[in-house]
Amino acid sequence: MVKFHCFHQTVQEYYGRGKENLFPDIIGCPFPGCHYQGRLRRHGFYTRNVLTFHAFFRIFIQRYYCKSCKHTVSLLPTFLLPYFQYSLACIFYSLFRNIINRLPLEQIAQKINQLSQRTELSHQHLVFYKKRFLENLPLIIGFFSSAVSEPESVVRRIFQGRFLQPFNLQYFQFQAHHFLAKS
Repeated sequence: MVKFHCFHQTVQEYYGRGKENLFPDIIGCPFPGCHYQGRLRRHGFYTRNVLTFHAFFRIFIQRYYCKSCKHTVSLLPTFLLPYFQYSLACIFYSLFRNIINRLPLEQIAQKINQLSQRTELSHQHLVFYKKRFLENLPLIIGFFSSAVSEPESVVRRIFQGRFLQPFNLQYFQFQAHHFLAKS
């Protein structure tokens, strides 16, 4: 299971601190059906790749263990999405440039590859991100309590409020999955 935490750091700062990041205690097991209310035990780390506009990082993710139900919980920084290597900023940038600026996905992929001096981001990645975003749009609109009604207004609302990481955290708490999760 995944739990998000806002570390109030950039990817670079988080990477620089490594295992010395201030990982919070998790009180109470988040697994459905487990009623343990004590502090979860820290259970080591695993590494995870993060691709940003300018660099590649291999960061440490803290794991926690519930002694009652024997499950583990991973604490993800809010600049990530579960199972996605590209940072939240990279993914959202591609959505913004395509939905708001109406740039072709191929051109956006080329721009990100140029910025990062890598070549692995294809327009198929971006097609996948956009498709998932549009599939989840009714739930995202529901999260905003109908203050928005179409993709452009959703993207603008998230972008203009500098709301990206808080949106990621709050949406996950609201829906129990991230906004690009398979519906």
